[in-house]
Amino acid sequence: MHSAWDEVQPNNIYQVTKSFPLTEEGNNGLVYLYQPIIGQNALALYYGFIGDKEDQYENEFAHIDMLDALNIGLPDFLQARKQLEGMGLLSVFTKEDPEFGKMFLYRLEEPIHPQDFFRDETYSFLLLNTIGERKFRQMVRRFQPENPDLTAYQEVTSGFREVYGALDERLFIRNAQSLEKVSQDYQVPSNKQLQLDEGQIDWDFLYQLAQRKFIVKENFDDSFKQQLTLYANLFGFDEMKLVDLMTEAVSLSDGKVDRKALDKVIRKQATVKKEKQADNHDEQSDEQTRRFNTLRQTGFSENDIQLVKIAQSSAPMDFLQAIKNEKHNFVTDPETWLLKTLVERSPLPNSVINVLIHYILVVKKNSFLQSNFVNQIATDWSELEINSPEQAIKHVRDLVKEAKSKPSKKKNYANNKQQPIRKESLPDWVDKPNEEVEDPAVQEEINKKLQDYLKRKEGES
Repeated sequence: MHSAWDEVQPNNIYQVTKSFPLTEEGNNGLVYLYQPIIGQNALALYYGFIGDKEDQYENEFAHIDMLDALNIGLPDFLQARKQLEGMGLLSVFTKEDPEFGKMFLYRLEEPIHPQDFFRDETYSFLLLNTIGERKFRQMVRRFQPENPDLTAYQEVTSGFREVYGALDERLFIRNAQSLEKVSQDYQVPSNKQLQLDEGQIDWDFLYQLAQRKFIVKENFDDSFKQQLTLYANLFGFDEMKLVDLMTEAVSLSDGKVDRKALDKVIRKQATVKKEKQADNHDEQSDEQTRRFNTLRQTGFSENDIQLVKIAQSSAPMDFLQAIKNEKHNFVTDPETWLLKTLVERSPLPNSVINVLIHYILVVKKNSFLQSNFVNQIATDWSELEINSPEQAIKHVRDLVKEAKSKPSKKKNYANNKQQPIRKESLPDWVDKPNEEVEDPAVQEEINKKLQDYLKRKEGES
């Protein structure tokens, strides 16, 4: 399973470069036009990189410092970085250094000018689809070019030659070579455009389908293909769905597609899709309500249910970091690699891995995750096919109760001169059952602090 750790590590070094300082227009475009599309984390990351670029004392940085500065985990960092890449705001380069290993160069790209943003139908559509028509119209008015009425005026602007006279041609020729070099030095890469996955559409197949619907191939110039690629990337429409939508905007007389009409059809379809997703979410919410009510009826406390909710909504690394923060501890490198391996190789869901972490660090009150201990429990739970956090909680408690009800081994050996044959019925990791957190108030406080930390990770207040 591919994860963020395969692409970048917290201790990887990076440098930041940008051809020119961020312009006022670029800043306004970032805040008002790009931010609704890329999200707050990506915007914060862009400004974080700007701060690194302007640092007068350092030019190399570790990713862990950026993670701490933005208070986000590695998966969120990578997602934010890719949001910038996809919108053409960031170019990423890597190299292998013999001393430092994998190193990154992040080149910040200037946001396109707001006027160019609205001139480009792809960017406009992305913004419209994100913020809705009312807010979109507000943004259009905000950046509308000013065109004063000049009907009653006569232009009297002076020309260059009139003011400054003719150029000294001999002097110009003598300096032509150096001027050309300066010009070349100021040639920077043009603004990068949206990074769309063009391979998502099989164009030959789409052409065949379109021809059957009397949609002529002349429609498919570069700009229209980019428009269709955007629809495919943004909404997941395949070739058949795209052609079906085009049939609602095609002229039967000449087979030409009205692109503005197609935009309306697409937005209507996207709205329907969102409503269906919302309905599915409501159904899932109802299902979750029934699930938690069942748990209450079978003896799970509110603190147990809260732990289940936190476990299934958190990434294991974030969950581990939250507990470590509560214990005034830190995540060690061996723990990081152990957790990475466990997530990638074990069949246990992330929610069950979180309960495992909670059991070892909170219930058993250990200070760190010991590799052999973690792997032993994970192996046992995998063999028992424990697939939900509530199953894991119940399994641990059943074993603890069983361990408490058994006579101690010392008592057995004291009453028998001969060593009895040991019949193994409990895993070796079930020991010291008296360490289980029994106090509901303590458990509630732990859950609350975990939840507060994880909410901060998500940017909630």
